Amino acid sequence: MSAAWLAAAAACREATPDAANHHPIPDAPVGSRTLVYFNADDAAEVEAITARIFPTDDTPGAREAGVIYFIDQSLNTFAADQQPVFTRGLQALSEAVAKLQPGETRFAALTHEQQDTVLRSVEHSEFFGSLRFATIAGMFALPKYGGNKDFIGWSLVNQDPVFEYTAPFGWYDRPENQQALLGRVL
Repeated sequence: MSAAWLAAAAACREATPDAANHHPIPDAPVGSRTLVYFNADDAAEVEAITARIFPTDDTPGAREAGVIYFIDQSLNTFAADQQPVFTRGLQALSEAVAKLQPGETRFAALTHEQQDTVLRSVEHSEFFGSLRFATIAGMFALPKYGGNKDFIGWSLVNQDPVFEYTAPFGWYDRPENQQALLGRVL
């Protein structure tokens, strides 16, 4: 059943390329740009990690998309159960930094190459898995949840900031579209 909906959604997008057939997200609110859960030091560490997970190159990355604000808001709301994972993970990260770079405990202070080495040492941890998931979610969630500032993530995958697509009148009556949606022609 899911495949039929995916096929229908794809067909709808192909059938409605013009702006007249979709509705822009009305006044898409931007999530808070104030840290609630993280202190400034922890936020700098998490932001540095997200910037290695989804780096800036010739396109914007996690830092520009404000992923840190998505993660911060999520840990204070719907993902509050992940707080212990992040607390323990940041402590373990500091220990990993000190082990691999004696005299240093701050991940954000390392070079990119050093950061990558540290991340490889923790990449199989629950913390890294949770942070990786949160980074990707923050890149593509609605901006009202804190990340995806100015729809940066959506622009990377060529997704228009629209609320919904609407098939043109009569679209569902075409035999080829009935076949795609229902697996048969009515």
